[in-house]
Amino acid sequence: MAPSLPLKARLSLIALLALAVGSGCAAPTEDEADASEQHISSSQDANKLLDVPFYFSVPKAAVTTEINRRGYSYPTVWNESAEIKDAGLRVIAIRQNGTSPSQKRAARADMAQQLARAGVLQDGDIALTFRPELAGTMAYPHIQMGITHASLVYTKNGQAYNVDSPLDGEYVGQFSTLHFTGGTTSSGSVDNGTDALHIVRPVGFDDARRERLRGWATAVAQNRAYGKVRFQKDYLTPIFASKRMTTQQTVTELGKIILNRGTMELPMYCSEFAWHMLALSNCTEAEIKDAGPEGASCVKPVFDPMQLAAPDAGSIGLAEGPLLSLMTAPAADRGRFVNDVFATGVNGGRLSSGHRAVAEQVAPLMAGLSQYYAARAQGAPAEMVAGAAAQLNAGVQNVPNYSPTAFLVNSMQAAGTRKVDYVATVAFMDSSADMEKAKRLAMPSGTSVPQ
Repeated sequence: MAPSLPLKARLSLIALLALAVGSGCAAPTEDEADASEQHISSSQDANKLLDVPFYFSVPKAAVTTEINRRGYSYPTVWNESAEIKDAGLRVIAIRQNGTSPSQKRAARADMAQQLARAGVLQDGDIALTFRPELAGTMAYPHIQMGITHASLVYTKNGQAYNVDSPLDGEYVGQFSTLHFTGGTTSSGSVDNGTDALHIVRPVGFDDARRERLRGWATAVAQNRAYGKVRFQKDYLTPIFASKRMTTQQTVTELGKIILNRGTMELPMYCSEFAWHMLALSNCTEAEIKDAGPEGASCVKPVFDPMQLAAPDAGSIGLAEGPLLSLMTAPAADRGRFVNDVFATGVNGGRLSSGHRAVAEQVAPLMAGLSQYYAARAQGAPAEMVAGAAAQLNAGVQNVPNYSPTAFLVNSMQAAGTRKVDYVATVAFMDSSADMEKAKRLAMPSGTSVPQ
């Protein structure tokens, strides 16, 4: 029998979707958060580079993509999670010679050159803004796995660039704009920048599709979609739902807008824009120009928009990333690890005031999701908890979504099932001592997949 969700949670599940996507595409600012905590800190453990909990990690078994370590100069470390040895992150450690925007800009420009040359950054990759400092705060950022933004990667002249929603000068560039380097925003607040990025890659892209993606991305980076693709602040309602269209139609319309043939406004949040661009990359300009009102048949999403909780054994939910890593632990330990995901930790002060307010609002509503996790951790198959999943999904009107976290969650599934591959986590380190530690802990020469 499926566990039943508390009435309060059932009545307020819309807040859970806010939990899954509501803080995406946003960065903490210095006037809202403790700026001293907005950088990457090395672990006190001599045998570990970073202290990253399992709920911010990926299963070791999901890290199967080979990377060309000889093609770049940075050390690469397999960093086990703090609690579970079969979960962690493949970290590419990059030295930045200080924390000023200009110093960060130089480090990120070097990354964009070296990692593109080595094939670690490719056309169609997604770079996910990762904030490890959000560990040990509250269930709200834990379920999101510390991810707050999604950037689309494309290349030009052998170097990597990003194009994002918002389509503006604070985001679009060579990972060297304000979102990545920090600085004073147009509204006058101080953004602390981004010191860690997860790189994930769509499965099955061939050279032709990457070339098409490059063309679409280059065009939109130049024309900023003619002002018709504004930033969407309502993460709860995907554009296909608000416009009452199919995703085939919304992807086609985005293509038409990029070609200056679109007629409607198509606002999108960051991960929604990235998802649409990947789906559009299967199409030529001619196919989009010739498409009828039903949309172009060439549109091919990398993955379907996801429900909050998995409705069956063949799928995964937006809120289930930490669960996938948790399931790599011995069965006897899983119960306490569920508690770690949903516990309020000592680092709550690291949340911005806005994030903290939402976290406190949804904290009483975590009981239902926690029960779902506990049942799965105890070995209940998807069929047994289908009722609980249905209640979670009905609470958000069964509207699927594609949050920034959706890309990483997809990459955590088994080979043959996942639609996205985890490539690496880039971490910008401030000190020489941290870089020396990274070199000492680097994976053995000639290997890039953890054993």
